[in-house]
Amino acid sequence: MRQVQNKLENEISILRRLIDRYKRCSDSESICMVLAYEYGLQVLLEIHEMSKQKEAMLF
Repeated sequence: MRQVQNKLENEISILRRLIDRYKRCSDSESICMVLAYEYGLQVLLEIHEMSKQKEAMLF
């Protein structure tokens, strides 16, 4: 289960860096990328939180 959380944390970190990168750009394509990455980040954060809750229930 820890491997899953590590993978999620790595992907969350990557998305946060991508969001920061594209927020510095001002073209319309970058704005779309930020929206898409923010949506993906929100989904990963929810999954990460659920996996932590499930792990806590196992103990």
